[in-house]
Amino acid sequence: MAKSVIFHGETIEKAIDAGLQQLGVDRSQVRIEVISEPKKSIFGLPIKSAAVKLTLLDDENKDPSASESPAPVDGLLWVENGKLQYSPPQAGGENPVLIFDDLVTVYYNDTQCKHRVELDQGFEPLRLELPEDQQPRKDLNIYVTSDQLQAYVRINKLDGCRYYLVDQPPTRLLELKLEKEIIPAPSITAEEILDLARNAGITYGFNLEKLRGPIPSDQDEILIASGRAPVQPKDGSVEYEFEKHEQQEPDLDADRIDYYELKPVLSVERGALLARRNLGIPGEKGITVYGKEIPVPSPKEKPILVGDGVYLSDDELTAYADRDGLPVVQNGVLKVLKVFELTRDANLQTGNIRFNGEIVIRGNVSDRVKVEAQSGGVQVYGIVDQAEIEAERDVIIMKNAIASRIKAGGLGAIYTKVGSYLHELETLFFHLTQSFMLIHSRTGIVDTGTLVKNLIEIKFPKIPKMIQEFDSEFQSAMASFPPDFRTLILELKAYFLDRGPLRIKEICLVRQFLEQIEYWQNHFQTSGEQGADVQVGYIQTCSIEASGKVVVNGKGVYYSNIVAGKGYYQPRGVFRSSNVVVETGNIDIREIGSPSGSAASASITSRGNMTLRTVHPNVTVAFGNQKYRFMQQATNVKVTWTEEEGMAIYSGSKKLL
Repeated sequence: MAKSVIFHGETIEKAIDAGLQQLGVDRSQVRIEVISEPKKSIFGLPIKSAAVKLTLLDDENKDPSASESPAPVDGLLWVENGKLQYSPPQAGGENPVLIFDDLVTVYYNDTQCKHRVELDQGFEPLRLELPEDQQPRKDLNIYVTSDQLQAYVRINKLDGCRYYLVDQPPTRLLELKLEKEIIPAPSITAEEILDLARNAGITYGFNLEKLRGPIPSDQDEILIASGRAPVQPKDGSVEYEFEKHEQQEPDLDADRIDYYELKPVLSVERGALLARRNLGIPGEKGITVYGKEIPVPSPKEKPILVGDGVYLSDDELTAYADRDGLPVVQNGVLKVLKVFELTRDANLQTGNIRFNGEIVIRGNVSDRVKVEAQSGGVQVYGIVDQAEIEAERDVIIMKNAIASRIKAGGLGAIYTKVGSYLHELETLFFHLTQSFMLIHSRTGIVDTGTLVKNLIEIKFPKIPKMIQEFDSEFQSAMASFPPDFRTLILELKAYFLDRGPLRIKEICLVRQFLEQIEYWQNHFQTSGEQGADVQVGYIQTCSIEASGKVVVNGKGVYYSNIVAGKGYYQPRGVFRSSNVVVETGNIDIREIGSPSGSAASASITSRGNMTLRTVHPNVTVAFGNQKYRFMQQATNVKVTWTEEEGMAIYSGSKKLL
């Protein structure tokens, strides 16, 4: 009977070695059988040793009649403590086979193998390459916002890893198993962040309380410093007391509008408070995270500009009426206009009415009478029939206009043009001062007037050219400009034409001109944008022009031509056999054209939108030079314009163009 002995050890290999040593044989003389594998506790301490059974081959099933030859023993492979171990085959046993996946690179006899290799030439030619260890890392970068008011640290943490072989018992066919051990990325400390920030030049606004706490491991961006934002100044303003009592614009969607109470004549008595000047409020400087100061400009002060019928207090903070009349702000200048009030009709008996102020006519205007308000508006409580009305400000006709010509806002277009002119001149003066400072900082010995004259002749010849052109362009309207602006033009001619620049002793004089040009540019631009409106009821066979809006609140418009600068609104009634052109603004008409196909048109030359609730055939709408004629009735029509697509027309949700 074959002799078998069981041996124990910390590992299988140690148990086998102990048995071979005790039996005094080698592996070829025994058959090895693994009884149990070693086990360890969760703390790594051994709780069960390995056990193997060794059987002597010479004594196992020995047949006296057979030749004595050892039984074959297969080669074995196993993994112990993360290392691959090998036992060669004995007495013709089979070679062990190693199976692996793409994570392990295996070379046998310096030839790379794929997924499987038989160790038919022993263990020495075998070479394993596990995936490379990935070292953990952390990257910290400082990011500052464009306004330099916030600084962040951007964190990029990447854990590392290490691959190792999983321990396995001896077997002829061994499939390698890999485990991955995660190596956490290093922690981040507040000291690291602060050192990095200081090296980047950040010195102000550290959030120390936040940095003293634990740095979140899952956060990739942390706000570490905040600057102090500047507080912008509040510019000065003028508050007009009499405007507080004026009524609001009418609600065109209301069921009923009492146009008789729309804009009553608002008179003031001599000595009445008209305006208060609110001084500007200085701003507060800011600080960047780099500790640099963020400057803020000084507040712009707005003086009270006064004209006829108004005087200023000694401190120039309040303005008062110097006479009884109508307070108005005309082109930025506060005035008290004299009011001409006619309690009866204006006709052949009264003759033409021409007045430098506000005109109020309680009756009708007829018989080809011309009413002209040279610096104010016109209000007519009756009908305008075969007459002509022209006003610098709004024209309000409570009832109807028939066979008449009506014009409101004569200087609006001129002021817009002057504002554009001054804008270009402001740009030239700004670059002139910049060029002067650059050259003067390098030389420092050139006379101011000489340097300014040379710069104008060489680089800015357009400055004197524009000043000369102003006289010819706006001479006819010069009397309508405020006195201070006329003084500015005279001074520009004196200092910037011919040898005038030689009189400039300090560059601050040029800066003062620049500030005045900037002020008047804003003044004229605002004045040109205000416009004068025309409001009227029923219109027939009339010509109407307004630099502002035209509002028709009666039953209809027939056989008339209307030109408006800021928009046309007809919430009720019909618009037939007539034409309306708007420069910039919206057109809103309830019904345009007629079922019989009488021609009518609505056009916008610059920008705006049209809303036409009912459109009859033979009505033409236009934007710029693009036109569209309706061949059949349409409702809820919207006409818009975009630079990309041009004119677009919708009837409800249906697109017509």
